[in-house]
Amino acid sequence: SSSSSSSSTTTTTTKTTSTTTTTTTDAFSNRPAVLLPSGQRFGAGSSEVFEKMFPMRGMKPNPAYDKAFEAQAARQRAAAAASSTDGFKYISCKPSAQLGNRLRFVVACFALALLTERVLVVTMKQGYHAGLKDIFDLEKIPLDESMFKISPKSGLNIGFPSSNERLSCTDVRAWNEKSLSLSGAYYFVPHLYYNPNLQPLVAELFPQGQVAARIHRTLLRPHNEVMKIVKSEYDRLKMGEASWLFAMQIRGNKPPDQLFYITDPEFDSFLSCSEALVPEGYTDNVKHFWACDSGVAITLTKESVLGKSGKGLHRWEPEEFVKSGSINGVRNALADMLLQAKCDDLLICPWSSYGQVAAAYHMAPSYIITDFLRPDGWDYADSGSVVDMCYKTDSCEFSVREWGRWSKQLSCHNPSMNSDYPGKQWTTP
Repeated sequence: SSSSSSSSTTTTTTKTTSTTTTTTTDAFSNRPAVLLPSGQRFGAGSSEVFEKMFPMRGMKPNPAYDKAFEAQAARQRAAAAASSTDGFKYISCKPSAQLGNRLRFVVACFALALLTERVLVVTMKQGYHAGLKDIFDLEKIPLDESMFKISPKSGLNIGFPSSNERLSCTDVRAWNEKSLSLSGAYYFVPHLYYNPNLQPLVAELFPQGQVAARIHRTLLRPHNEVMKIVKSEYDRLKMGEASWLFAMQIRGNKPPDQLFYITDPEFDSFLSCSEALVPEGYTDNVKHFWACDSGVAITLTKESVLGKSGKGLHRWEPEEFVKSGSINGVRNALADMLLQAKCDDLLICPWSSYGQVAAAYHMAPSYIITDFLRPDGWDYADSGSVVDMCYKTDSCEFSVREWGRWSKQLSCHNPSMNSDYPGKQWTTP
């Protein structure tokens, strides 16, 4: 896994037994960062800080997307400043669930707005702890409802699966409705990605299929207060001193029961996977950043083979852990995702929006370890063989469990909708 960077760097050359590896200095922490022969580098953050700490990786520049994005940003600014809705068409986006799922839904709503040249208005704080502008830098592209003088309060309801056929098989750009209303947590991008009327434009704007990573990179740039947390914690935990740094997303608390359900063999898989992935020459100070979802998870991880390895780094002690229930709590949750993204390799849980958002900011495929509640029978991504394995994902595009089933019911269905979707996730161990 690797990343490209257009920023100036100082390079040196380090000899190994069989290959020549170029290293460069990470612009933020002065830690060595691997430069592969292709010139790509490690990395994954107000915007100047984000650019320094998270250089572009693996994603090619796309002037067509940049032009469309700037046009969308200008459209958003004009609509936010307007005293009337005349002259604009809108998308009202109301995400639900927890942060990872909310961000997936916002990405999908923005993709729809970008492809149809509609103004996107996001209502996130209603029923939640923070608004979009509390955690992201939206100065140049207003999205949060509170940033608009006026916006439609209702519109044509787009729900799933009731709207699957219309969204997937008709020309969404030709819809005449003044406003579309979407709510929930479903990542409906595959419906746009394979809509035959949109495919030429989709191919132009997202030629690598990386919808989630490109939109996260350009649209959802973290708020300066979030980046302060990221930088402070990165330094406090001395993450930059690691020769190779793994993010380990450890989900152990199964709501509503306080039940820790990751097994000892799964902890073994985290450790063995990390050991297998360390590049030659980078084994002297390997560290594991634990992204745990509860105090119980932290306690039992400390007692596991991971804790006994002496390589663990974690932000919270078990008694300190709290769920995000305030603006600062949500900022810390996003900071956790970004700290994972800053690591060299990500070992995440499949089907977890939390881990997938981290992987999108990481901008390169990650590895999957545990497979709790696996959805066997979804033939586009039968994960039954992935249990307790170390599998590299084929993309950092978000997975969509329902797509394999729902796509076959569409009048415009074709087999590639299942076999080629970038978010189908699995590849080889």
